[in-house]
Amino acid sequence: MSESYDVVILGGAFSGSSLGLLLKRARPETRILIIEKSTKFDRKVGESTSEVAGCFLTRVLGLSNYLAREHFQKHGLRMWFSTPDNDCPNCCSEIGPFSQARFPTYQLDREKLDQHLLDLAAKEGCDVVRPASVKDMSLEGAGKSTVTYKADGETRTVRAGWVADCSGKAALVARHRGTLETLDEHPVHSMWVRFRNVRCLDSHEARMLAPALKEGPWVARASATNHLMGHGWWSWIIPLSNGDFSAGVTWDERLFTPPSDGPVGQRVLEHLKSHPIGKLMFENAEPVENDARIYKHLPYFSSEVCGDGWIAMGDAAGFMDPLYSQGLDYCAHSTYTSHKIILESLEGECVKEHLAHHNVEFGDSYHRWFKALYLNKYQYLGDIDLMYAAFLLDIATYFVGPVQLVYNWTDKEFSKMPYNGPVGANFGRFMAFYNRRLERIARKRLQNGTYGKNNLKKRRYVKIPFEGSPKALGHVMRGIRAWLKLEIQTAFTRPVDALPRKEKMPAPMPKEQPAA
Repeated sequence: MSESYDVVILGGAFSGSSLGLLLKRARPETRILIIEKSTKFDRKVGESTSEVAGCFLTRVLGLSNYLAREHFQKHGLRMWFSTPDNDCPNCCSEIGPFSQARFPTYQLDREKLDQHLLDLAAKEGCDVVRPASVKDMSLEGAGKSTVTYKADGETRTVRAGWVADCSGKAALVARHRGTLETLDEHPVHSMWVRFRNVRCLDSHEARMLAPALKEGPWVARASATNHLMGHGWWSWIIPLSNGDFSAGVTWDERLFTPPSDGPVGQRVLEHLKSHPIGKLMFENAEPVENDARIYKHLPYFSSEVCGDGWIAMGDAAGFMDPLYSQGLDYCAHSTYTSHKIILESLEGECVKEHLAHHNVEFGDSYHRWFKALYLNKYQYLGDIDLMYAAFLLDIATYFVGPVQLVYNWTDKEFSKMPYNGPVGANFGRFMAFYNRRLERIARKRLQNGTYGKNNLKKRRYVKIPFEGSPKALGHVMRGIRAWLKLEIQTAFTRPVDALPRKEKMPAPMPKEQPAA
């Protein structure tokens, strides 16, 4: 252990360990200290990856073989719709892929993955101290900062060339500097549990109870991230490699209130069983003891993510919404960008302009992506017609843009945040426009009583897999046609009132709160 380090990393989970690995592989002589608060990682949410994070895990970090052995191969996203009076899983409508995914994506056991990455970072030569708690820091500039931490009953202070905040939702640097802000336009909350004894959708028993499951897609339904959809809420169901399932509910408080009495595990279970597919799967399920969490006010961001001698990445810089499983995408982009900036500085280059650019770029990317995908989206989550148009448009634009870019120009594209530059900005504007229109159509359907009218006995399969190439534009055109059809159907209907904007929320808690 040294008294001085080139880089002190606060947090040793996904972003922190990845940063240590990237720096050591590029510059082995770099002296790195990773301060990790936990004795043992837990199975935090963030199990499901999308294609950009899959590229980072495989092509950048080189974990393909490990992931194939130890984690669950994911086959896309599947959505299930119902109506309030339906209790038959056979009748639920469905959106999802027809055949296997073409890009590597995974259902991760984060406890296992985070430990593996930290072990790799230590093997590469990073010093690791755990369990340790950060007590104080002074951010005085590159080479002048200090971090004070406590471990084994002893308090130590080390000098840091760079302080890298990878502390997740604790956001230690943002809280220290007073730059943490809530995203007031998106008042969503989440609670989640891991369950045992969950009935698999592809099992013989499930198919006997719901014969419609015998037909349909070639790919296994259970290996997808399955979402139960409703007006103002959605629930995820994710299989894990040990046989457990991660399941939770995320909701917009302006539109929906989940069960509020009893332990979180029972509240989530009660909610899941209110949907016919959820009841089919969780009829005999049991919450795993001490493995339930609740998190209020999910979206937040830091108004500054870097400065002289410090930088924040991953969830320590901001978080938005888990609907499309793109949290690790942002971790990948921000971590890779950060390691590039730090390397430049350690090689003696002036990074002042690079830091200023990253501050602007991160903020632009965060708010552009939010408006493109999530602003008031919970208004139309529960209608299969609206979500089918959004499913095609959202995922196709993702493949045409971020997925294609990181696979074709891996180093260049991971070195910056997504949805930036003239092309990225225009894509963001287009996505924000159709998102606003779909939300307005939802309010029109609520007015004329046609919201969710096709939520029973419809199968909307995507038979041509998404590709990270211009071929995905075919899905964009299909999505536009589905959207315009809805515009025509509701052209002369006045919408119900728009959702009210929330007042300023309190700063998010440092971490998710254990269930009572």
